[in-house]
Amino acid sequence: MSKSASAGAHKDGARQDAEIRLGELEKHLGYFVRRLQHWIFRDVNAALAAIDLDVIGYSILETIAANRGATQIAIAGALGIERARMVGLLDGLQRAGLIVRERAEHDRRAHALGLTPHGRMMLKKANAAVAAHEKRVARRLGAENYRRALAALSRFESD
Repeated sequence: MSKSASAGAHKDGARQDAEIRLGELEKHLGYFVRRLQHWIFRDVNAALAAIDLDVIGYSILETIAANRGATQIAIAGALGIERARMVGLLDGLQRAGLIVRERAEHDRRAHALGLTPHGRMMLKKANAAVAAHEKRVARRLGAENYRRALAALSRFESD
């Protein structure tokens, strides 16, 4: 039996969790991106929970703020949210008094989105919480790795 195999072997032949190797997964970027994403979503959602918001709601508010008057279809497309799901998310943000929907000037069938004063205040608080979260991410990755990862991943576009 090899040294690594014997080190992890027990009476019943099982390995301890701390000794589990990942095999080919150690060569897969997607596996590590998924682990990072899981940690990031847990951390940012915990940060945003204090203001009764989550990462999806925050993303929608920030995108609306950056594109005042954009339609809900355009915002959904930019964020990769299915249109049917977007309606429910926007309904919740509107009920919370964070956004307004108005008829789009260029297409009366479409809804243009904007933030309410309360929505702008909540977004300001959310941006502070997310900035603290991003500092935690940069500490975990290291400043240079964080900068490189952000640059590389920001160039990726989904189909």
